[in-house]
Amino acid sequence: MARVGRNSLHPRWLDGAEERSWDLHLCPFEPLPEAALEGCSTSDVIVGPKWAGLNELLTRWDGWRDYEQIWLPDDDLLTDAGNIDSFFATTAALGWSLSAPALDEDSYYAHYSTMRNRRCTARCTGFVEIMAPCFSGPTLDRLLPTFSLSTTGWGWGLDSVWPRLLDYQNMGVIDATPVCHTRPVGAFRDATLAARVLAESDRLLAEYGCEQVHRVFQAFGPDLKPLLLGPSELTALLVDGWQYLLPGNPALLPWMVQAQAPADGWPAYPVAGTPAHATRGRTLQEGV
Repeated sequence: MARVGRNSLHPRWLDGAEERSWDLHLCPFEPLPEAALEGCSTSDVIVGPKWAGLNELLTRWDGWRDYEQIWLPDDDLLTDAGNIDSFFATTAALGWSLSAPALDEDSYYAHYSTMRNRRCTARCTGFVEIMAPCFSGPTLDRLLPTFSLSTTGWGWGLDSVWPRLLDYQNMGVIDATPVCHTRPVGAFRDATLAARVLAESDRLLAEYGCEQVHRVFQAFGPDLKPLLLGPSELTALLVDGWQYLLPGNPALLPWMVQAQAPADGWPAYPVAGTPAHATRGRTLQEGV
């Protein structure tokens, strides 16, 4: 179910969609050309921001209750039918209540944890961004009342409230089915609106006693089985998988490591060091 305008990329989502396991329902915020209505159903125009419109539609229309999963993507995401099929299938196989596809390497992004990690098929995380959340039917039923908490309709802060209400369980990001976010993030029409949206986010986080949690609790391999890694090994794998982000934003590295710190912190570096043979040396010897 997509909140869309005239420049929506949703027609591209239907590319290669001769057979698909999902339906597309549009919730437009402005009139759409006839060509944009092909292959999908649509509701009446509801003017306003994304989450105000979705709250109104989902509250008065029960059609979404016929579906096992409900994905609420922004209309500036680029993907295709096969990728969406795979995303739904992977989410179902993992049994997650709240999920999102990762953003690919060409995407505009706000949070590194939403970007594709090249070393993972999926990740249990503490954060699923409002850009493209997917809810199981029972989870959407439970969380739908929170949509009205966003009086601005922008929804900022809800993506921290939802994980808190779900106790950070059965949720995460699917790296194997990335989508491309094609527009810059967080563009507001004026400074007053920006201040209102940010203040609302702060209020929601304070009210629910939560914060953005970018921690990865568990990583999954291609067989969708958890990778059995300790905190250090998991952190090393994640940093390696996000290595491509660091040249453009080196500050991400300490944040990645900090997010993965154990409850009692990282162990102090030992005075004696960590004696070991260089990995490269072993590789060269093995190649002789």
